[in-house]
Amino acid sequence: MKKILILRLSSIGDIVLTQPVAKVLREVYPDATIDYLTKKPFIGIVEAFGCIDTIHTWNNKRIILKKLRKQKYDMIIDLHSKFNTFIIKLLVRGKKTVTYNKKHILRRMIVKKLTHKSIVSTVELYFSALKKIGITETIEHPKLYPDKLQKISLGKRFPGKKLIGIFPGALHATKMYPLEKMAKFIDSVPSKWNCKFIILGSKSEKLLSAELKKNTKTELLDLCGEFNISQLISVIDNMDVIISNDSGPMHIAAAIEKPQIALFGATHPRLGFAPLNKKAIIISSNISCQPCSLHGSAICPKGHFLCMNSISPELIKKNLGKIIN
Repeated sequence: MKKILILRLSSIGDIVLTQPVAKVLREVYPDATIDYLTKKPFIGIVEAFGCIDTIHTWNNKRIILKKLRKQKYDMIIDLHSKFNTFIIKLLVRGKKTVTYNKKHILRRMIVKKLTHKSIVSTVELYFSALKKIGITETIEHPKLYPDKLQKISLGKRFPGKKLIGIFPGALHATKMYPLEKMAKFIDSVPSKWNCKFIILGSKSEKLLSAELKKNTKTELLDLCGEFNISQLISVIDNMDVIISNDSGPMHIAAAIEKPQIALFGATHPRLGFAPLNKKAIIISSNISCQPCSLHGSAICPKGHFLCMNSISPELIKKNLGKIIN
Protein backbone atom coordinates (compact mmCIF):
# COMPACT_ATOMS: atom_id res chain seq x y z
CA MET A 1 0.00 0.00 0.00
CA LYS A 2 1.69 3.23 -1.16
CA LYS A 3 -0.77 6.09 -0.67
CA ILE A 4 -3.77 6.32 1.66
CA LEU A 5 -6.20 9.22 2.12
CA ILE A 6 -8.44 9.46 5.21
CA LEU A 7 -11.60 11.60 4.96
CA ARG A 8 -13.19 13.28 7.99
CA LEU A 9 -14.22 16.88 7.43
CA SER A 10 -15.63 17.74 10.88
CA SER A 11 -16.05 18.19 13.81
CA ILE A 12 -13.75 18.30 16.83
CA GLY A 13 -14.88 15.20 18.73
CA ASP A 14 -15.47 13.08 15.63
CA ILE A 15 -12.00 13.86 14.28
CA VAL A 16 -10.35 13.03 17.62
CA LEU A 17 -12.07 9.64 17.53
CA THR A 18 -10.52 8.81 14.12
CA GLN A 19 -6.98 8.89 15.54
CA PRO A 20 -6.84 5.14 16.35
CA VAL A 21 -7.67 4.32 12.71
CA ALA A 22 -4.78 6.49 11.50
CA LYS A 23 -2.43 4.91 14.06
CA VAL A 24 -3.32 1.36 13.05
CA LEU A 25 -2.88 2.19 9.36
CA ARG A 26 0.58 3.58 10.16
CA GLU A 27 1.48 0.36 12.01
CA VAL A 28 0.14 -1.95 9.28
CA TYR A 29 1.61 0.09 6.41
CA PRO A 30 4.77 1.70 7.92
CA ASP A 31 6.14 2.78 4.53
CA ALA A 32 2.89 4.19 3.14
CA THR A 33 2.06 7.87 2.69
CA ILE A 34 -0.97 8.54 4.89
CA ASP A 35 -2.79 11.82 4.23
CA TYR A 36 -5.87 13.33 5.87
CA LEU A 37 -8.54 15.66 4.46
CA THR A 38 -10.42 17.89 6.89
CA LYS A 39 -11.66 21.47 7.28
CA LYS A 40 -9.15 24.21 8.09
CA PRO A 41 -10.22 24.90 11.73
CA PHE A 42 -9.47 21.27 12.65
CA ILE A 43 -5.92 20.95 11.27
CA GLY A 44 -4.41 21.21 14.76
CA ILE A 45 -6.24 18.10 15.93
CA VAL A 46 -4.84 15.99 13.09
CA GLU A 47 -1.36 17.44 13.69
CA ALA A 48 -1.58 16.04 17.22
CA PHE A 49 -2.22 12.50 15.90
CA GLY A 50 1.50 11.95 15.43
CA CYS A 51 1.13 9.67 12.39
CA ILE A 52 -0.14 11.72 9.40
CA ASP A 53 2.13 12.78 6.55
CA THR A 54 0.13 15.58 4.90
CA ILE A 55 -3.05 17.33 6.03
CA HIS A 56 -5.18 18.67 3.17
CA THR A 57 -7.85 21.31 3.84
CA TRP A 58 -11.35 21.28 2.42
CA ASN A 59 -11.62 24.97 1.52
CA ASN A 60 -11.02 25.81 -2.17
CA LYS A 61 -12.82 22.68 -3.29
CA ARG A 62 -12.05 22.74 -7.00
CA ILE A 63 -8.33 23.22 -6.43
CA ILE A 64 -8.04 20.63 -3.65
CA LEU A 65 -9.94 17.99 -5.65
CA LYS A 66 -7.59 18.50 -8.57
CA LYS A 67 -4.59 18.27 -6.24
CA LEU A 68 -5.85 15.09 -4.59
CA ARG A 69 -6.64 13.43 -7.91
CA LYS A 70 -2.99 13.93 -8.95
CA GLN A 71 -1.85 11.98 -5.87
CA LYS A 72 -3.27 8.76 -7.35
CA TYR A 73 -4.26 7.27 -4.00
CA ASP A 74 -4.25 3.50 -3.65
CA MET A 75 -6.96 3.72 -1.01
CA ILE A 76 -9.45 6.30 0.27
CA ILE A 77 -10.95 5.63 3.71
CA ASP A 78 -14.15 7.54 4.33
CA LEU A 79 -14.77 8.10 8.05
CA HIS A 80 -17.46 10.72 7.44
CA SER A 81 -19.94 9.01 5.14
CA LYS A 82 -21.85 12.07 3.97
CA PHE A 83 -22.78 13.38 0.51
CA ASN A 84 -19.66 15.60 0.45
CA THR A 85 -17.31 12.68 0.98
CA PHE A 86 -19.21 10.55 -1.55
CA ILE A 87 -18.46 13.26 -4.16
CA ILE A 88 -14.83 13.51 -3.01
CA LYS A 89 -14.35 9.75 -3.46
CA LEU A 90 -16.01 9.90 -6.86
CA LEU A 91 -13.81 12.75 -8.13
CA VAL A 92 -10.47 11.85 -6.51
CA ARG A 93 -10.69 8.36 -8.02
CA GLY A 94 -8.72 6.23 -5.59
CA LYS A 95 -7.99 2.66 -6.70
CA LYS A 96 -10.02 1.37 -3.75
CA THR A 97 -12.45 3.12 -1.41
CA VAL A 98 -13.97 1.96 1.89
CA THR A 99 -16.59 3.66 4.05
CA TYR A 100 -17.31 3.08 7.71
CA ASN A 101 -20.66 1.79 8.96
CA LYS A 102 -22.11 4.64 11.02
CA LYS A 103 -25.10 2.57 12.25
CA HIS A 104 -27.41 5.51 11.70
CA ILE A 105 -30.53 3.34 11.92
CA LEU A 106 -29.46 1.83 15.26
CA ARG A 107 -28.79 5.30 16.67
CA ARG A 108 -32.24 6.44 15.55
CA MET A 109 -33.77 3.38 17.16
CA ILE A 110 -31.95 4.13 20.43
CA VAL A 111 -33.28 7.71 20.40
CA LYS A 112 -36.83 6.52 19.64
CA LYS A 113 -36.59 3.85 22.40
CA LEU A 114 -37.15 1.02 19.92
CA THR A 115 -34.18 -1.02 21.16
CA HIS A 116 -32.18 -1.68 24.31
CA LYS A 117 -28.96 -2.05 22.32
CA SER A 118 -26.05 0.34 22.76
CA ILE A 119 -23.08 1.44 20.66
CA VAL A 120 -19.91 0.81 22.65
CA SER A 121 -17.95 3.55 20.90
CA THR A 122 -17.82 5.51 17.65
CA VAL A 123 -14.20 4.35 17.39
CA GLU A 124 -15.52 0.81 16.99
CA LEU A 125 -17.69 2.03 14.11
CA TYR A 126 -14.67 3.68 12.45
CA PHE A 127 -12.79 0.37 12.70
CA SER A 128 -15.52 -1.21 10.57
CA ALA A 129 -13.81 0.47 7.60
CA LEU A 130 -10.54 -1.29 8.45
CA LYS A 131 -12.28 -4.66 8.72
CA LYS A 132 -13.40 -4.23 5.11
CA ILE A 133 -9.75 -4.28 4.04
CA GLY A 134 -8.82 -7.19 6.29
CA ILE A 135 -7.34 -5.26 9.22
CA THR A 136 -8.54 -6.74 12.50
CA GLU A 137 -6.23 -5.09 15.03
CA THR A 138 -7.47 -4.49 18.57
CA ILE A 139 -9.41 -1.25 18.91
CA GLU A 140 -7.48 1.37 20.85
CA HIS A 141 -8.49 4.59 22.59
CA PRO A 142 -7.74 7.88 20.79
CA LYS A 143 -4.49 9.53 21.81
CA LEU A 144 -3.32 13.07 21.07
CA TYR A 145 0.25 14.30 21.48
CA PRO A 146 0.29 17.94 22.69
CA ASP A 147 4.11 17.99 22.55
CA LYS A 148 3.81 18.10 18.76
CA LEU A 149 1.99 21.45 19.00
CA GLN A 150 2.72 24.97 20.22
CA LYS A 151 3.29 24.77 23.98
CA ILE A 152 1.27 27.08 26.25
CA SER A 153 1.96 27.10 29.99
CA LEU A 154 -0.55 28.39 32.55
CA GLY A 155 0.69 26.64 35.68
CA LYS A 156 3.32 29.26 36.50
CA ARG A 157 0.60 31.92 36.74
CA PHE A 158 -1.12 30.06 39.59
CA PRO A 159 1.54 28.33 41.71
CA GLY A 160 0.14 25.75 44.11
CA LYS A 161 -3.30 25.83 42.49
CA LYS A 162 -5.15 22.96 40.90
CA LEU A 163 -6.28 24.19 37.48
CA ILE A 164 -9.88 23.21 36.74
CA GLY A 165 -10.86 23.82 33.12
CA ILE A 166 -14.59 24.28 32.57
CA PHE A 167 -16.20 24.14 29.13
CA PRO A 168 -19.75 25.45 29.74
CA GLY A 169 -20.79 25.32 26.09
CA ALA A 170 -21.95 22.73 23.57
CA LEU A 171 -23.33 22.85 20.05
CA HIS A 172 -26.95 22.64 21.26
CA ALA A 173 -28.67 23.98 24.38
CA THR A 174 -29.98 20.61 25.58
CA LYS A 175 -26.39 19.35 25.90
CA MET A 176 -25.45 22.21 28.22
CA TYR A 177 -25.49 22.01 32.01
CA PRO A 178 -27.47 25.02 33.35
CA LEU A 179 -25.14 27.93 34.11
CA GLU A 180 -26.80 28.77 37.43
CA LYS A 181 -26.16 25.21 38.62
CA MET A 182 -22.57 25.34 37.37
CA ALA A 183 -22.12 28.59 39.31
CA LYS A 184 -23.46 26.93 42.49
CA PHE A 185 -21.06 24.06 42.01
CA ILE A 186 -18.07 26.41 41.62
CA ASP A 187 -19.03 28.42 44.72
CA SER A 188 -19.47 25.22 46.74
CA VAL A 189 -15.88 24.04 46.23
CA PRO A 190 -13.92 24.52 49.48
CA SER A 191 -11.02 26.98 49.38
CA LYS A 192 -8.78 24.33 50.98
CA TRP A 193 -8.93 22.38 47.71
CA ASN A 194 -6.86 25.20 46.14
CA CYS A 195 -8.76 25.22 42.85
CA LYS A 196 -8.45 27.86 40.14
CA PHE A 197 -11.39 27.71 37.74
CA ILE A 198 -10.62 28.58 34.12
CA ILE A 199 -13.48 28.99 31.65
CA LEU A 200 -12.65 27.72 28.18
CA GLY A 201 -14.43 27.56 24.85
CA SER A 202 -14.80 29.33 21.52
CA LYS A 203 -15.32 33.02 20.87
CA SER A 204 -19.05 32.35 20.44
CA GLU A 205 -19.19 31.14 24.06
CA LYS A 206 -18.07 34.48 25.54
CA LEU A 207 -21.67 35.22 26.53
CA LEU A 208 -21.84 31.95 28.46
CA SER A 209 -18.67 32.73 30.38
CA ALA A 210 -19.90 36.26 31.13
CA GLU A 211 -23.16 34.85 32.49
CA LEU A 212 -21.28 32.30 34.57
CA LYS A 213 -19.02 34.99 36.03
CA LYS A 214 -22.05 37.10 36.87
CA ASN A 215 -23.60 34.25 38.86
CA THR A 216 -20.55 33.24 40.89
CA LYS A 217 -18.82 34.75 43.90
CA THR A 218 -15.65 32.91 42.94
CA GLU A 219 -13.08 34.69 40.79
CA LEU A 220 -12.94 32.97 37.40
CA LEU A 221 -10.41 33.33 34.60
CA ASP A 222 -12.23 33.63 31.27
CA LEU A 223 -10.14 32.41 28.33
CA CYS A 224 -12.97 31.73 25.87
CA GLY A 225 -11.98 32.56 22.30
CA GLU A 226 -8.32 33.12 23.19
CA PHE A 227 -6.91 30.06 21.44
CA ASN A 228 -6.96 28.22 18.14
CA ILE A 229 -7.48 24.47 18.27
CA SER A 230 -3.76 23.62 18.52
CA GLN A 231 -3.29 26.02 21.42
CA LEU A 232 -6.47 24.75 23.08
CA ILE A 233 -5.12 21.19 23.09
CA SER A 234 -2.00 22.48 24.86
CA VAL A 235 -4.11 24.47 27.35
CA ILE A 236 -6.23 21.38 28.14
CA ASP A 237 -2.98 19.52 28.73
CA ASN A 238 -2.15 22.22 31.35
CA MET A 239 -5.30 21.51 33.36
CA ASP A 240 -5.51 19.21 36.37
CA VAL A 241 -9.17 18.44 35.71
CA ILE A 242 -11.57 19.15 32.82
CA ILE A 243 -15.32 19.55 33.40
CA SER A 244 -17.44 19.64 30.25
CA ASN A 245 -20.67 18.72 28.58
CA ASP A 246 -20.80 16.12 25.81
CA SER A 247 -18.69 18.12 23.35
CA GLY A 248 -15.51 18.18 21.28
CA PRO A 249 -13.28 19.34 24.16
CA MET A 250 -14.54 16.37 26.18
CA HIS A 251 -12.95 14.06 23.60
CA ILE A 252 -9.73 16.11 23.49
CA ALA A 253 -9.40 15.81 27.28
CA ALA A 254 -10.02 12.06 27.03
CA ALA A 255 -7.39 11.65 24.30
CA ILE A 256 -4.81 13.41 26.53
CA GLU A 257 -5.91 11.17 29.42
CA LYS A 258 -6.82 14.11 31.64
CA PRO A 259 -8.91 13.50 34.76
CA GLN A 260 -12.34 14.69 33.66
CA ILE A 261 -16.01 14.95 34.54
CA ALA A 262 -18.35 14.61 31.54
CA LEU A 263 -21.99 15.72 31.85
CA PHE A 264 -24.59 14.15 29.56
CA GLY A 265 -28.01 15.70 28.96
CA ALA A 266 -30.10 15.20 25.82
CA THR A 267 -27.54 12.75 24.43
CA HIS A 268 -26.29 9.62 26.18
CA PRO A 269 -23.18 7.41 26.29
CA ARG A 270 -25.31 4.63 24.74
CA LEU A 271 -25.01 6.44 21.40
CA GLY A 272 -21.25 5.75 21.33
CA PHE A 273 -19.90 9.16 22.32
CA ALA A 274 -18.66 8.47 25.87
CA PRO A 275 -15.14 9.76 26.59
CA LEU A 276 -12.66 6.90 26.14
CA ASN A 277 -10.55 7.61 29.18
CA LYS A 278 -9.92 5.55 32.32
CA LYS A 279 -9.73 8.82 34.24
CA ALA A 280 -13.18 9.98 33.14
CA ILE A 281 -16.18 10.25 35.45
CA ILE A 282 -19.39 10.24 33.43
CA ILE A 283 -22.46 11.81 34.99
CA SER A 284 -25.79 11.05 33.36
CA SER A 285 -29.27 11.06 34.90
CA ASN A 286 -30.28 7.97 32.87
CA ILE A 287 -33.94 9.02 32.85
CA SER A 288 -36.45 7.28 30.58
CA CYS A 289 -36.61 10.01 27.91
CA GLN A 290 -32.84 10.12 27.52
CA PRO A 291 -31.43 10.29 24.88
CA CYS A 292 -33.98 12.45 23.09
CA SER A 293 -31.77 13.28 20.09
CA LEU A 294 -28.57 12.26 18.35
CA HIS A 295 -26.75 15.57 18.76
CA GLY A 296 -28.93 17.69 21.06
CA SER A 297 -31.52 20.34 20.21
CA ALA A 298 -32.54 23.90 21.03
CA ILE A 299 -35.16 23.03 23.67
CA CYS A 300 -36.18 20.06 25.80
CA PRO A 301 -39.04 18.23 23.97
CA LYS A 302 -40.69 17.47 27.33
CA GLY A 303 -40.24 20.98 28.72
CA HIS A 304 -38.64 19.88 32.01
CA PHE A 305 -34.96 19.35 31.03
CA LEU A 306 -34.68 16.80 33.84
CA CYS A 307 -31.70 15.10 32.22
CA MET A 308 -29.55 18.06 33.27
CA ASN A 309 -31.67 19.63 36.03
CA SER A 310 -31.52 16.45 38.10
CA ILE A 311 -27.70 16.57 38.18
CA SER A 312 -26.99 18.49 41.38
CA PRO A 313 -24.03 20.84 41.91
CA GLU A 314 -23.28 18.73 44.99
CA LEU A 315 -22.84 15.61 42.84
CA ILE A 316 -20.28 17.38 40.63
CA LYS A 317 -18.47 18.69 43.71
CA LYS A 318 -18.39 15.18 45.21
CA ASN A 319 -16.82 13.76 42.06
CA LEU A 320 -14.32 16.60 41.78
CA GLY A 321 -13.34 15.83 45.35
CA LYS A 322 -12.72 12.19 44.42
CA ILE A 323 -10.34 13.31 41.69
CA ILE A 324 -8.30 15.96 43.47
CA ASN A 325 -8.23 14.47 46.96
